[in-house]
Amino acid sequence: MGRYHWLRPVADAVMGVYGAARQLSIADALFMTVALAVACLLLVIALGHAIPPGAALVLATLVVVGMLVYLPTNLYRSRLVRFFREAIESTPSAFALYDEKDRLIACNKSYQDAHAGAFAKLKAPIRYAELVRATLETTMSGEELERELRERLRRHHEATGEASDRLYPNGRWLRVQKIRTVSGANVGVAIDVTALHEANAAAERERARFRSVAETLPVGIWHFDGNGRTLFVNGKLLELFGLDDVTALVGVDARSFISERVQGFGPFDRQRLDDGLGNLTISGSDGRACHVLVRTSETSGPLTAAGETILTFIDVTQLKEAERRIDFLARRDLLTGARNRAAFVDAIETAERTASDGKPCWLMAMDLDGFKPINDQYGHAAGDTVLRQLVQRIDALRPDGCQLYRLGGDEFAIVASGLAVVEVTLLAEAILAAIEQPFNIGTTEVHVWISIGIAGLPRDTTDAETALRYADLALYSVKNAGGRGYAFFTRALAERDLDERVLALDINRAIAGDEFELALQPLFASAGQRIVAAEALLRWRNLRTRRDIPPSEFIPVAERRGLIARIDMWVIARVGEILTRWTGADLAVPRVMVNTSPITIDSRDYLDGIDRLLARYPVLRNRLVIEITEGVAVRDPQRLRAIFAELRAREIGTAIDDFGVGQTSVALLRDLPIDFIRIDRSFVDGIDRDPQTLAIIRTVIRLGGELGVQVVAKGVETPAQLEALARSGCALVQGFLLARPETVETFAARLKASAAEASAI
Repeated sequence: MGRYHWLRPVADAVMGVYGAARQLSIADALFMTVALAVACLLLVIALGHAIPPGAALVLATLVVVGMLVYLPTNLYRSRLVRFFREAIESTPSAFALYDEKDRLIACNKSYQDAHAGAFAKLKAPIRYAELVRATLETTMSGEELERELRERLRRHHEATGEASDRLYPNGRWLRVQKIRTVSGANVGVAIDVTALHEANAAAERERARFRSVAETLPVGIWHFDGNGRTLFVNGKLLELFGLDDVTALVGVDARSFISERVQGFGPFDRQRLDDGLGNLTISGSDGRACHVLVRTSETSGPLTAAGETILTFIDVTQLKEAERRIDFLARRDLLTGARNRAAFVDAIETAERTASDGKPCWLMAMDLDGFKPINDQYGHAAGDTVLRQLVQRIDALRPDGCQLYRLGGDEFAIVASGLAVVEVTLLAEAILAAIEQPFNIGTTEVHVWISIGIAGLPRDTTDAETALRYADLALYSVKNAGGRGYAFFTRALAERDLDERVLALDINRAIAGDEFELALQPLFASAGQRIVAAEALLRWRNLRTRRDIPPSEFIPVAERRGLIARIDMWVIARVGEILTRWTGADLAVPRVMVNTSPITIDSRDYLDGIDRLLARYPVLRNRLVIEITEGVAVRDPQRLRAIFAELRAREIGTAIDDFGVGQTSVALLRDLPIDFIRIDRSFVDGIDRDPQTLAIIRTVIRLGGELGVQVVAKGVETPAQLEALARSGCALVQGFLLARPETVETFAARLKASAAEASAI
């Protein structure tokens, strides 16, 4: 054993090597086994003295030392390789290593999964081109496949490190990078970016959905960044600005473009956006203008850059047109096209604020004369034609700053701004001359005339309503003078108006306080002795002034102030009371004639009022006679015919007063249901001296007899007049010769006396 004492350490070393060798790969373990076998062989040879022991020991030692050196080095390398394999296998990224001849050297499972079943179709060594073709064949074919293959091979050979995203058959998106090593190997790494692509796809779907919604919205949308660069516009916005497509906005600063094209937008600034924008007008590239409401919002959030702005343009062109049309309808008279009363009110309110001594404003109140007979004779369509022609004539005369308004019916007004007095005078005279010309209704010519009252702001007053009242006062002064003229307001008119207002208050008090009294003037048979009727005459002593006010003074005021209907109904009620009292006293109650205003007859509730009085005073039937003047009968014969027919149906008589001074035609007498004709006193006055007057009266009496109408001669003051009327066959007479108007009590006493005389006879 002494001779072989060196074997133990060698054996120990061998065992240590064996222990280490257990950690080696199969190839390394095979190599170590061969090396150990060689060392052992050398020892056996040395023991058999085939070689000198010293040489054998040296050789064996060298083998063992080589193994000891190789073992840890290779073990370290093996561990690194194992760690590397584990690392690339555990990473979700795909990894592949190709040699300089594009043969696959190594790859991980992620790489194999990405290529689906391609690996199963190929045998080692696997070349890159074969693997890619096999992979692409699962999803592509033909030219598409060849084109994609060429692109993949190009990127593989270039291996610049540039990343590219690819969709693999397993449905995953990989971001691939390829790099050539110094030795020519190709290293490829692919990161799974499927989640990113899915997020991008979702975002794109949302963008597509937004675009779809934005394109269907009836509003224009403009999204731009802080530098004015357009990020998005929809089709409606292009339409609003008259643009063909979005390329027209490339390189264009949206802010400047909007400021130039949108009237009222002005310089683009943040404060204006924050305040929002109102109703503006776009001047489109195609020359078309449209009205828009602009709303602004500055975007904010982690995904938007500072200064990004969204403008929304709401097209309100049709709304504006509708508003304009509504305003036209609301402020225009549909028949004539002139502005209406609502527009007139606005105009005079504006005039009140803006009129000055240097730029006065004039109100011209106008009313037609002779218009109503055209409606009555030719119909309302003819009247409408006249009104339209009238407006056209006046419009042709209006200077700048003047507007014509139709206030209703045949009432018109002009508001003229900035004219001198002489210019207003010339305008009024020109209107009068234009209206004097005949109006054409088909082939018929008709005439109307016009009355004009003028007041000035601030010449006459600084208040618009007062100015209008002053213009009306001037107008009334013209109409009271016969019409067909013009007049400026004067202080005398104001004083007269004030007096009339005070008198109207007195009249109102008199109605409420029963201050009026009735006088009765008898109507006699032609012999002048027997009373057959009476005329009720109104008398009033003003308790405030202690003065008797004649009807000619207070009746026109009552008519203008809307009090006449109450007076007329008071008179009829008073007649009903008197006749009821006389009936109870067994007096022979005559018929009583009551003159009624046309205003009262034209009121809607006139017949209702008559019915109420008949119910209260039944004695009025067959005794009350309603009389109107001849002028009223001519003015509206159709209306009067209907009213008289209703009165006759209620057993109330009717009469035409002042016959002969107007234009009553024989046809009118024939058509109206009339019981009495009262000849005007102007004819009676000359009956005993003028043969022509006598002939006229005889004609009227004969005509009345033929029509079944009784004729009354008024104003008989001389025996000669009474005799002439009797010879002419006039059945009824009235006048101071026979009896003056007297109190109710005196008239009752006359009735009693007449009854006593009749009894005595």
